Amino acid sequence: MIKKLCTILLLAAFVAPAWAQQTRGDKEGVVFAPRKGQWQVSLVLGNSGQSYNDNTLFLLPQYTNTEGSIGLPSGGSDISGELNGYLNISGLNENSLINIAGLQAKYFISDCWDINFTLGMNISITPKKDYIEGDYESAPDMIIPAQKYVNAQVTNNWYVSIGSNRYFKTSNPRIHPYIGAVAGFQMARIETTEPYTGKTYSDGEDEDSEEGLPEHVYLAAGKAGQMFGIKGAAVAGLEYCLAKGMIVGLDPQPVAYRYDVIQICPKGFDKYSIGHHNIKLFDMPVLKLGFRF
Repeated sequence: MIKKLCTILLLAAFVAPAWAQQTRGDKEGVVFAPRKGQWQVSLVLGNSGQSYNDNTLFLLPQYTNTEGSIGLPSGGSDISGELNGYLNISGLNENSLINIAGLQAKYFISDCWDINFTLGMNISITPKKDYIEGDYESAPDMIIPAQKYVNAQVTNNWYVSIGSNRYFKTSNPRIHPYIGAVAGFQMARIETTEPYTGKTYSDGEDEDSEEGLPEHVYLAAGKAGQMFGIKGAAVAGLEYCLAKGMIVGLDPQPVAYRYDVIQICPKGFDKYSIGHHNIKLFDMPVLKLGFRF
């Protein structure tokens, strides 16, 4: 993926002069360099673990009123300590341009310093639908099919970061390297509520009902789980001006640290919590396409 990102930047560097707005003399450096009071908004491509995976079903506790245990799918096995897949922590060679991490906004407090803010969010809500019993006996040749239930489900996945960078001038007015630091917080949560399912359970002691009582009498109707993490990283990036106000750049992180917590939250019982530390050197860069104004 590093080769792909570098290829894109090299192509941009060769193609841009052919169509970019041309200026003359010493004014070119003034046109392309960032200036105090400017804003820069960029689309960030290549999610290198900045946000969690949208699939968080593994956070829901899996147990019944008679059996089961609480934990991750890999819990209780030889690979139970491997949490990178759950936390979306990629390897050194794993990244993808199809992962849109979100939007980044920068404000230049001087010609050399910026304050930047990045945000990404995904919220999904599914209302519940109760089970409706069918009729298969009144008219065997014209049955009324049952309607399956749907759990109510709310999922949210978001992250936010804030940082600052120091820009440097070069002999090429289109190229602007910078160094800085960034701190971020991310969270993912899933919560479900079970509607009427038509399922019953009999403990053999209920004389009033041969079929037993509804399952929700024995089990909590809701389940939940969540993950949250904090991150701090050093940044050393490079931006190239394709044209006045149009930016393409790479934003690698020479060193990054993050701490995550996974929590499975069965109602009526203690939370199941797992902590995880990660230190990464030369984290995969993200590609930025932005506009400065």
